Amino acid sequence: MRDVLDDDLAELYAVRGGDDVRLARLREQLFAEKPRPRSRRWVGIAAASVAVVLITGLVVMLRPASRDAPATMPVKPATSLPEAAALLEVAEQPTTKYRHIRYTLWKVTYGGQEYGSTDVQFQYDVWLPTAKDESVTIFRRYTGEVRAIDGRQPPLDRLVPDGDRGPVLWSTFCMATPCQEESLALPAGTTPAQKLRDASFALMSPYTTDAERAALYRRLAETPEIRFDNGKVSVEGSATEFTIDPTTGRVVGAENPVNISNRGNGNASVKVTYEWTDQRPS
Repeated sequence: MRDVLDDDLAELYAVRGGDDVRLARLREQLFAEKPRPRSRRWVGIAAASVAVVLITGLVVMLRPASRDAPATMPVKPATSLPEAAALLEVAEQPTTKYRHIRYTLWKVTYGGQEYGSTDVQFQYDVWLPTAKDESVTIFRRYTGEVRAIDGRQPPLDRLVPDGDRGPVLWSTFCMATPCQEESLALPAGTTPAQKLRDASFALMSPYTTDAERAALYRRLAETPEIRFDNGKVSVEGSATEFTIDPTTGRVVGAENPVNISNRGNGNASVKVTYEWTDQRPS
């Protein structure tokens, strides 16, 4: 009597209807075969291809891109300025020609007494050579993006006069490497709010090295009033705030950073991104 297995075998091996003898042989062969042992080599490859690492409550999937590619171990996120400084001190070393840093900035602009306020967007691109005696390339421009905040909006030419390329976020002018952020040599303020504002140029500058920025983090951490909360660095009594990526230690944003035209709060919001590259505009 045929059962479901016989039907499946007949379909798989194209057994003609009524050929019970061949079906019986197929059943016998099926149950007589022993499963082939899995190669230890393939077991090892399968285990290495996907690894789950459990460290301090974080689950990180590691998938090497090739056989010889090392897996990137997870990094414990920084919970303080000294921990963020430690991340900078072990940051990757450049293997390309340039470090490209992009600042995307929204600045509050006022068109006059009869108008309200408007956010205007600027973009700065810095290509900083990793070799000495190479020229630095910086493009600062108005992107054309605006967004109304309140009140009647002014004409565009009143918002962004000809030649306006946005506020300058650092105090140093450098034409060729090596560059040094000059504000690092200036004395810091006496109050916690002044100390954070006085660090603004160095924190935002493309010329501040990872080692210099790490040392600055540690100096700021000596003032207990300067808080580090999930990457946000702030102090009571100041609208200036910086965002540090807890996984890299790099400054990735700021609210109301100091700028050259306004030594107080700059009424601006900034996002910062980084990449290594071998290309830059000519």
